[in-house]
Amino acid sequence: MSFEFRAAPASVLASMLSAGLMLTVAGCGHLAPLGPYAPAAAPPPSQLRSPIVLQAMRVQPPAPAGGCPARFTMLSVPGNPGECARPVGTPVTITSAAVSAVSSFQPRNPSGQVMPGPPIYQIMITLPPADVAAATAVVTTAYDSRGGVDFSVAGRTWALPMVFKPFRSQQVSVALPSKNQALQLHRLLVSSA
Repeated sequence: MSFEFRAAPASVLASMLSAGLMLTVAGCGHLAPLGPYAPAAAPPPSQLRSPIVLQAMRVQPPAPAGGCPARFTMLSVPGNPGECARPVGTPVTITSAAVSAVSSFQPRNPSGQVMPGPPIYQIMITLPPADVAAATAVVTTAYDSRGGVDFSVAGRTWALPMVFKPFRSQQVSVALPSKNQALQLHRLLVSSA
């Protein structure tokens, strides 16, 4: 599972993957800026069926005996058995965005070779310009606390990527390990009109 903000819309995942910016699939993932890319025409933002909540989190692995330290909660994230996390800063609620259809790709290593294993399923979310500053503040808070960003929809955490560098972005990419999970998240975000 992975999650990332993008500096510009991108439709060419192979470029991202061959550049070595692919996020970890079997773990928390990483949050990283991407680019430069040729902008793809994103549909205009529309009201989301369920809002997206972005929250900076301090993250640490569970204790060897299991469980989390005081003030930390165990989060279950698709593709990850669990992380201990606690909120840092103010969450941001996104109520409208442009949401792509579910697509799939085969992860590649930094040299561009296809990695063995199942495909990854991705949803691209383009935030309205008015929400970019607030989302950037969450990313910066996560970076400052050496933590991650909790990406939640309908009360469930779908991604908890670590932030290794602060940046500003308008596009979010959420990648999930199964088509079923990606379709479920898509249904939560987009009304079937």
